[in-house]
Order: sequence, then C-alpha cells, then structure tokens
Amino acid sequence: MKRIVYPLAILVLVALACSFGAPTPPPREQAPAAPAEATQPGEQQPASSAPSSAERAPAEGGEEIDVSQLVETDTDLMGIYKTVPKPYADAIEAGGRVVNLEPMETFFVLWVPEGYESMATRRVMVIAHGHGGNGYRELDNELEFAQKYGYAIVAIQWGNSDGTKMYSGKQFYDFMNVALQYMAYKYNAQMDKCALRGWSLGSEISFEVTYLDRVNGSNYLALTISHDGGLRPDPETMSVGKDFARDLYAGVYGDDAFAGTHFYLYAGNDEQIAHMENTEQVLTSFGGVVERLVLDEDAGHDGFYIHPQYHEEALEIFFRLAP
Repeated sequence: MKRIVYPLAILVLVALACSFGAPTPPPREQAPAAPAEATQPGEQQPASSAPSSAERAPAEGGEEIDVSQLVETDTDLMGIYKTVPKPYADAIEAGGRVVNLEPMETFFVLWVPEGYESMATRRVMVIAHGHGGNGYRELDNELEFAQKYGYAIVAIQWGNSDGTKMYSGKQFYDFMNVALQYMAYKYNAQMDKCALRGWSLGSEISFEVTYLDRVNGSNYLALTISHDGGLRPDPETMSVGKDFARDLYAGVYGDDAFAGTHFYLYAGNDEQIAHMENTEQVLTSFGGVVERLVLDEDAGHDGFYIHPQYHEEALEIFFRLAP
C-alpha cells in the first residue's frame, strides 16, 4: 500500500509546482478597429441620406445611372438653351449649371449658394415647369429667394420647348430621383429636406410625384407647392396626370394615399380656383395635409410669381417642415 501512495504523492507535488510556476498566457490581442475616414477641417461627413452602392439611381426602362459619372456643363442635350436665350443667359450668369441625363433624354438645371456643402441645413427646391416652359426660366423665378435664404435649386426639364411632348408624372419622379441622388453625392444635399414646386401642368403632375415619393419610401418632399393647376373633378379634362387622378378617385391607391404629405396650394384665376378647391378636398380626404390654400381672385395664371408674399409664405412653411 505504501508503494502505491508514495508515487501518487510525488505526482501531486509536481503538478502543484507546475501550476504555480508557469507564466499566465497573455490575453489574445484584439484586431484594431478600422480608422474613421478622415475629414478636412470644416468638412462634414456625408448625410446619412446620401446615396450608397456606387451612387446608382434607376433610370426609365430599368437601367441605372451612376450619378458619380454625371458632369456639369453649360448646354443641354435638347437644345432648349437656343430657344430661350435670355432666361438661359441669366441662369448661367447667376451660376446655374446643366446636368444632362442622356439615358433619360432630358436634363436639369441646378444652382447652389456659395458654401452650401458645409451649411448646417442643406435644403433643395425641385421645380416642375408648366406647358412649353423650361428649367432656365424656373431657375430664374426661384433664384432671388434661394439667394436670400440659402437653399439649392433643381429645375427639371420634363417637356420640349413648345410643349408638344410632355413626360409623365412617373417619369418626372424618376428624373427627380436621379437629380436628388446627384445633389447628395456632389453637394452633400439633405434629401429629406426637399420641396417640390409645380406650376400649371407642373402643378397637375405634382400630386402623382408626391404620391410616388411617399409610396416608394424615398420621402424627399417635406412640402409640395402647387400653383395654378390642380386636380380637376373630371380627370378626363386634365392635360397630364389623368390616369393617376382617375385611379385615385376610384380608390386604387387606398384611403391613405397622401398620408404624411403636406401641401401649399395657390390659384389665381376663376377656373383654377375651382380646381384648387377640389384639390384641397381630395388631398385631405386621402390623408394629406393642406397647410395653406390661397384663392387669389383676378391675379391671373402667373399670380404666384407676381405676388412674392405667397412665395415667401410657402417657403416659411417649407422651412418649418424641414428644419
């Protein structure tokens, strides 16, 4: 028995000596965290709403436009600059730039205030011109206010110079999507701080564009400023957007088609006053919020431009909704 116990005791003593004498292994080294991307003094990181995955935006027909490959120039692919020399010259002289969207066969005109990229709030006003209108003239119409309040302008061309060809509301939404992706990529624009202003036929498509912005989840538009157009009681009498209005009235898009959307409505002549009164009723019945309805009798079709107090009022609402 003693012969068995003695070797066991020796083994126990050896094991204890090893456990006390062996060095404790160091903790495993953690892999270093990837360093944050450096910024230059005064430079801000891109907004969280900036485009990702190679900055690609879908174009009409399913192809994609890489907005990082778009370039700014001073002439448009449609040749509209030749037909409106005065508005064109004024826009370019003020610092406006043209971005051609060749796969979409259109373009937009942009303007940004000096130092825009580093501003705390970087809003964008998107504009839809009227019948036979153009982005150069609409940029000119907005410029005084943009210079005063420090926001960017994107005036989208959605028809030819004589109005014989006008794109649809769905196509305009696609143009706007690419344009705003570009503004975020190039100028660090905040894509959730945008407004859409539509005049005349631009007003008629503004409701479909706003609906598409909501239903697609892009949520660019804090406010839609729609003047001298509107939704007519009989969609068949509308020049553009009649299919959308017909389906909207039929309940195709549901009772909450405009939930969470906000509008500023203006009309300056008798016919359009009736259309805008109808528009207010339609929008609110489908969940939209009409922040202001202005019925400006005898002001005319361009009354919104003639009376700048309404433009100022609409901007005040825009700034409140996109602080």
